[in-house]
Amino acid sequence: MAQVKVDRRRAPETAARILDSAEMLFSWRGFYGVSLREIAADAGVQLALSHYHFGSKESLFGAVIERRAEEHAGSIEAALEAALQVEGSRRVRREAVIRALISPIAERSMRGGPGWKNYIRLLAFVANHPQEEEYVSPFRQHYDRLISSFVEALSAIHPEMARLDVQWGFFFYQAATTHILVESGMLDRQSDGLLRSGDLDAMIDRMVPFFSAGFLGLGAQD
Repeated sequence: MAQVKVDRRRAPETAARILDSAEMLFSWRGFYGVSLREIAADAGVQLALSHYHFGSKESLFGAVIERRAEEHAGSIEAALEAALQVEGSRRVRREAVIRALISPIAERSMRGGPGWKNYIRLLAFVANHPQEEEYVSPFRQHYDRLISSFVEALSAIHPEMARLDVQWGFFFYQAATTHILVESGMLDRQSDGLLRSGDLDAMIDRMVPFFSAGFLGLGAQD
C-alpha cells in the first residue's frame, strides 16, 4: 500500500468523519454488511486514510464502540447508583433498578442527536448477534460488567429468589430492550399507526411495571 500523506492539522477531523460514517453504516447494516470502502466513501475520504487511522475493519468497529462507551456506561452507572438510594417497598425499589437501565439509554437515543441515535441502535444490533464473534469483544468489555451490577442489585432486593432466576428475569428484560431500541417500525405497523416505535418515553412507562411484575412469576415477593 502506498504511503498516505496526512495533514496532521486535520487528522482528528478526518478520523471523526470516518467514525461517524462507520457508526451510522454499522448501525443499519451490521459488521458484515458494510465494507471499509463504503465507509470511506460515505466519509468522503480515501480508503487509504481509513487504513491509516484505524487499520482493519475490526479495529474500526472497536473504535466506534469505544468512542462513546465511557460516557454512556457512566450515565447508566449513575442511574443505577441513584436507583439504589430509592426507599420503599420491594416493588418500588425493583422498578427503580429496572428503570435505571432503560431511561439513560432512551434519553440519549431520543434527545442526544443523530450520532447517539446511531450508537444506541448499533449496541442493540450487536446485542442481538452471536456473542462469540471477535468483533463483539469491545461491547462485552464495556457493558457486561454493567449488567452484572444490575443483577446484583436485584438479587439484593430479592434474596428469596434464586440468583439464576434473577439472571433469567433480567435477561428477558434486556432482550426486549435491545429489540425496542432498534426502532424497527413494527409497532407502528401492527398498531395501524396508533403507537410509534420511536416514542420511547411512553414505552418506558409501560415496560417498567410490566417487566417488574414478571419477576413475581420467578419467585420474587413484594
